[in-house]
Amino acid sequence: MKYRYLYQDGENRNCEGEIKARSRDEAYAMLRKSGIRPYRLIGNDPWNWRPWAIGAAFVLLAAAYALTVAFLLGRAERSSREKANRMALAGADAAEFRARAAEAVANAPEAYRYNVWKGVNARLEERGLDPLPKPPDLADDMMTEKEP
Repeated sequence: MKYRYLYQDGENRNCEGEIKARSRDEAYAMLRKSGIRPYRLIGNDPWNWRPWAIGAAFVLLAAAYALTVAFLLGRAERSSREKANRMALAGADAAEFRARAAEAVANAPEAYRYNVWKGVNARLEERGLDPLPKPPDLADDMMTEKEP
């Protein structure tokens, strides 16, 4: 950037000159080094683009972060929807799965039967099937955890 400067010499005459510098501060520093003390520096400072560039970088970074989060959430939702669709059973498969679940509860050891029944019902609900009713041979005291 070119700056025009005005100064007075040792005999109090008004003088002027031009200097090339990046900024007004740099122009003053260069003139002082050369022994000139300007009383006026004419010229516009160049546009300070660095703060705008830093702000734009932060905005782009935030946008990229938001897009990444949205993409990952959408992907997780699609994945869970696909998993639910994949796990849903109907017809003969549903009847077979329900029969195997009832058999697993019936064949489970007495100490684990309640936990097996709860686990099997959770799997049935995951696949969109009605849960098994509580077997009549399960005692009510099995539903509460026993302390050692």
